[in-house]
Amino acid sequence: MQESRKTLELHDVERLIDFARNSAYATIGFGHLDSNGIVDASFSPSVLITARMTFSFSIASELGLEGCNELASRGVESLAEDFFDAKNGGFRSVPLGHGGVEVKSAYDTSFVLLAASTAHSIGVIGADRVAEQALEVLFDRFWRKDLGIFANSFNEDFSSAEPYLGANANMHAVEALIAASKAMADSSLMERALEISEFMVNTQARSMDWMMPEHFDSHGGQDRDFNVQTPAHEFRPYGVTIGHLFEWSRLLLELHHSGISGVEWIPEAATRLYEKAKDVGWAADDNEGFVYTLDWDAQTVVGERMVWVVAEAISAAAQMGQSNLSATAKSDVSDWTAHLTQMFLDAEKGSWHHQLSAEGAPSSTISKGKPDAYHLLQALLIPQLPQGCGLLDRIRNR
Repeated sequence: MQESRKTLELHDVERLIDFARNSAYATIGFGHLDSNGIVDASFSPSVLITARMTFSFSIASELGLEGCNELASRGVESLAEDFFDAKNGGFRSVPLGHGGVEVKSAYDTSFVLLAASTAHSIGVIGADRVAEQALEVLFDRFWRKDLGIFANSFNEDFSSAEPYLGANANMHAVEALIAASKAMADSSLMERALEISEFMVNTQARSMDWMMPEHFDSHGGQDRDFNVQTPAHEFRPYGVTIGHLFEWSRLLLELHHSGISGVEWIPEAATRLYEKAKDVGWAADDNEGFVYTLDWDAQTVVGERMVWVVAEAISAAAQMGQSNLSATAKSDVSDWTAHLTQMFLDAEKGSWHHQLSAEGAPSSTISKGKPDAYHLLQALLIPQLPQGCGLLDRIRNR
């Protein structure tokens, strides 16, 4: 007789998803929610928010939450019809006629791939085609064969590339390729994810004693002063981004779990990233919590507390424990989950605050409102799940 699957504690997941459902009140895709859970009309329709919420609703559907399969289908349809550029290829950051600079980015496209791959895996009609389109544009337009990473962004018709390469876009590409590899039964995508990780982590982060550089010039050289004048950028902050050290640690171990070859270096690298983030990031300014960014001497640059950072710390700690790489992993998960609940949970308005000041007060200097469920969803689930290649794979392996 087959052993029954582990029962998950879903109270907080349901709380998160119920708040996120309001994003469907947007005219196009899923809207950017304010702190009260109302679509903020000051934000243009966004492929990023639509993709992240499509992923989140796909996971919620897999968990059996009512109405979420329909929401995932809505997201896939919007990605295909509102954001895909049939003339030039690729996915626009915002639909035509909705303002903003027309740009095609690897960051956005990676989230489209993650969303569509996950939706395809739960049976959403048309999701396979969106995933194929995302893979096609990533490798036909963005792939830098000379470096083994993705370029960052192009203009509308791909005639002009941004002279910048970023770790953030490539990190999320690794996550998306892992999910797509499982969804499309294509192991070569895991190998590409490993190639990206070799450059970003095994070469670049290792060379900086795991104080991971995020920004590079068009030739792949480190640009350690990038955004030094505007250090609190939401997606490209100056210096070392603590949450990304944790996130890379988790993703590396998911790759290691995939069974592909050439991953012998990963356990050590994942451990070093995790321990570095923990050692230098927690209470770096003598206030409780993880700071947003540090300079190269491990001094606080931006002391704001971002919910996604502690969420990624929890997910990474759980993965470190599952991989038997940290004696403190279990207590880290417990301590940081308690911190998340005590400091970020918004009992009055719902969901979790996305940003706090260094002193712990709700803040919005970097992140406005409560726009998506993506990071939190993983932090609420991964500690309850076994190892796997992506969140959906973990849920199905329980």
